[in-house]
Amino acid sequence: MHDPSANPPLETATAEDLDELYDNPLERLQLLAGDDTAIAAFLDEIDVHSPREREMLAEIARSTPLARPDRFEADHRRVVVALESLRRHGHHGSRAGAGLGPGHNVIRFLVELVARYVVVTHVKKVAMNLRNLYWLREMEATDDSPEQRLLQQARLDGQALVEITRSRELGVPTFVLGGLLIPAGLSLWRLASGFTFEHWWTAVLAGAAAVLVGLGISWIVLHGAALAGRRIRLSVGEPLRELWLTVGACGFPPKDQSRRFAVVAISLTVGVWIVLPLLVTLSLAT
Repeated sequence: MHDPSANPPLETATAEDLDELYDNPLERLQLLAGDDTAIAAFLDEIDVHSPREREMLAEIARSTPLARPDRFEADHRRVVVALESLRRHGHHGSRAGAGLGPGHNVIRFLVELVARYVVVTHVKKVAMNLRNLYWLREMEATDDSPEQRLLQQARLDGQALVEITRSRELGVPTFVLGGLLIPAGLSLWRLASGFTFEHWWTAVLAGAAAVLVGLGISWIVLHGAALAGRRIRLSVGEPLRELWLTVGACGFPPKDQSRRFAVVAISLTVGVWIVLPLLVTLSLAT
């Protein structure tokens, strides 16, 4: 019979010793926690090559709820300060359309409206992710440990952030939604009624006007998303990266959706203002 007292210390145990003591791969990973080279070698032994699976198993191997507990409180405060500043300044101060004369105030308002949507959406997402991450790590921490006390207070802050950001919820900017529905409705009406322009030059002028409007909305969306993305990176980008490293083994911090929003909104705008009317005109002409 194997004598447990004869087992070598875990700190000096070889791979063969660990294999004899623990048949469960997760137990092996937890014993190797902190030694990235040993974890990588063990994952190679059990033929885990998928990047996502390797990341998942490496995260399970962590032995503490916080990778850098001494920095957690300071990094958490930095993120909260950055979020407060972002909510206040993230969508103000656009200089878009400054050379367009009296109409620049309208352009600036619309650009800031798009930026506000992107900023508020990102702040809400960050608050929810923080609250959930802190809550999970608090449950994983040992009872009455310093890490549990740190995470409990941070989780209460995260819950407060969720409540605060909920009051600022808003939908997609109205002018973007209206800009998509108006031309689509007109095109469908033309297709259903069989309406055609009496003169070819009238159709050309109407098409040119639709193109200009579509390009104008796309320009506003692009500048609004760019403003929001720049302010998000300047304020919370680096603090979030540091906090995620401090918590440890939790993937990547939430990314803002400024680029995705811009691509989707501009694609839809071009589609309903240019492509759809063109298809309707061609169908009526033939």
